[in-house]
Amino acid sequence: MPSQSRVWAETIVQGSGSRDASRHYMFFDGQEIILPLFRRNVVPFALSLLRSPPANWGFGGALTTAPLTEKHAEAVLEECAETSAGAVSIRPNPLHAAPWLKAAATRGWTSVPKLSHILSLEGGFETVRTSRFSGNTRSKIRRAEKQGVSVEIGNTETLLAGFDSLFRRSIDRWARRQKEFAWLAQFRGRLRDSSRKFRAMAKHAGEVFQVAIASQNGRPIAGSIVLLDRNAHYTRGAMDDRLIGRTYANYLLHAKIIELACDRNCGHYHMGETGSSSSLAQFKGHFGALAVPYAELWYERLPIMSADRTMRSGIKRLIGFSDV
Repeated sequence: MPSQSRVWAETIVQGSGSRDASRHYMFFDGQEIILPLFRRNVVPFALSLLRSPPANWGFGGALTTAPLTEKHAEAVLEECAETSAGAVSIRPNPLHAAPWLKAAATRGWTSVPKLSHILSLEGGFETVRTSRFSGNTRSKIRRAEKQGVSVEIGNTETLLAGFDSLFRRSIDRWARRQKEFAWLAQFRGRLRDSSRKFRAMAKHAGEVFQVAIASQNGRPIAGSIVLLDRNAHYTRGAMDDRLIGRTYANYLLHAKIIELACDRNCGHYHMGETGSSSSLAQFKGHFGALAVPYAELWYERLPIMSADRTMRSGIKRLIGFSDV
């Protein structure tokens, strides 16, 4: 995954305040594993977190010289559990999650169920477009083009500023749908994904980091951030609900990203977390993306992450928050 690359590790260090604590394992059978891992120091030190990767920085998990087995995963989890950190989390590539899940069950780790959608790019863009996009999706792409929607992809400051503006507006829309206070949603959004963080990503990740903006009559109406390496990862999306209407801009936007990913010989297009949203799952499925269940793994010496999860759930219940 792009978020397992060396350039992204450097981006995480520069943008999140974490230290690189990656592990390199060598086994007697010749297998070698690198686990991108990052430490966020907290006072007292026992509350420090080790994460692969930090929250909202993509997927982590093992880079291996041969396919990961359950035995190798068990050894890695056992070593990670022996560190001095208060808690450790690993969010693996969903396509490679099975050995992790089996190993976690025998090593005292907690498995937190997740769901992602992933599109195979095998055969190139024309094959993907004709055999994996639904007929309705191809029709909506053509309708977007007829309505004058265009898509620009790059990593310029102008594109990033356009995306950031769309993203801040989208937070208000999400807040309305989720019955959350707008000020609270904006506060959380700036903690999780500040403008400074986006600029750090663009600066340090270079060509891996791409911004796609769909515009009509010169006005940005939808945008995405995508990471491109051996695979592509759609990691952020936003739109202006005042302008998007029935332009089908998001369909054209993803089609152009997929075309670029194919041009760069990416193997898969990871369309990110789907959660329990049926509408999001349906949208991703229109492009031929398949649902891939997996799990994030937690090991807690102290109940740092479980306490955080309990607190968040309590606040959501208190304010009537509704996940959609």
